[in-house]
Amino acid sequence: MTASLWTAIVPAAGRGSRLGYDQPKILYPVAGRTVLEHLTAALDPLCERMVFVVSPSGQTAIERALETHLPGKWETAIQPEPIGMADAVARGVELVNTPHTIVVWGDQAGLRAEAAALCAHVHETAGKAATIPTVLRADPYVHFERNAAGRLTRILQAREGDPMPAQGESDTGLFCFKTEALRHALEALEDGWAIGARTGERNFLPAFAWMDRELGGVLCPGGIMHTGDTIGLNSSADLLLLERWLADAQPERVKATP
Repeated sequence: MTASLWTAIVPAAGRGSRLGYDQPKILYPVAGRTVLEHLTAALDPLCERMVFVVSPSGQTAIERALETHLPGKWETAIQPEPIGMADAVARGVELVNTPHTIVVWGDQAGLRAEAAALCAHVHETAGKAATIPTVLRADPYVHFERNAAGRLTRILQAREGDPMPAQGESDTGLFCFKTEALRHALEALEDGWAIGARTGERNFLPAFAWMDRELGGVLCPGGIMHTGDTIGLNSSADLLLLERWLADAQPERVKATP
């Protein structure tokens, strides 16, 4: 892959309230480093720049950390209110000038650099509108529903009250896009059809089925990401899982399969 072709968007407007932390969650310490440090270490080699979508209250603290850990390679976009990930990504993409964009949720401290790089390489090679690596898991929080031909038809989300299967195909919190395709998808979401039934938020994930149907296909490779790469930091239980994952020997982590 070619770093000059890529910008990373990291939605990072959330606070660490559920962790008893009164600062932005991306500054929470995990295994001796903040989530921000883990993410920048994984993504910095892959991208020309990184855009962090932050809240007004978290802006100063996050920018101070970025100046220390990612000097000269970052920008921030402000999300005034936490109204959904589609809104967060849309605010970030306004600052993107590269042909490709990689989006990573801002609480995934366990993301491996080699997994992110492989996803980006596969995306460049495949030439699809989007490359969304997936994992199979029991009791999924998200499930990609497909038709008989294997095309995406719907993205089910437990948080929105959708009926979930016992075993599901889930996203990994990392998404690669052609930037123009991402812009088109976000424009389509503005019609309001992806507003969450339970949360009322502007959801981002439903755009993937639209992209598969309207923009020439979405590639969903398995086997690239381990479930450890996908752990979002939302609770003390998640923190324990992340610390165990990050403590694993690197050769074992590279060989791990979903």
